[in-house]
Amino acid sequence: MQVINVEQLKTILGSLPTNPRVVASGNFAAPTVLLKALDESIETFKLHMLNAQPGIPDREGVTYESAFVGAGMRRHPRLTYIPSRLSLVPILFRDHYVPDVVLLHASAPHEGRVSLGTEVNILPAAIEAAREN
Repeated sequence: MQVINVEQLKTILGSLPTNPRVVASGNFAAPTVLLKALDESIETFKLHMLNAQPGIPDREGVTYESAFVGAGMRRHPRLTYIPSRLSLVPILFRDHYVPDVVLLHASAPHEGRVSLGTEVNILPAAIEAAREN
């Protein structure tokens, strides 16, 4: 495990492939500091969130993907809606919508481990798919 600061994160994000797919915690647990760093570091990216709330990056160059559309993406012209049962989203990550990076909340490290906190949902599958990529 490596702990980095926001400036180091921006450097890492800037080295992602062109138009990366980013999966982030959704619902009311969006990692706003990380999303801001992403938005400041990358010109174009696909943002995949479940039930995204208002306040996520919204500008030309940012496209949205979601199987569960929240108020932050609803009726947005740059939204790709992916109708799916929640149980199938891990398969979508593995086979069709492979994430380049996953942004999420985590606890402070304790004995080399972290907790994913309050919004876990599809994130373990996204992490696994990103690691395989």
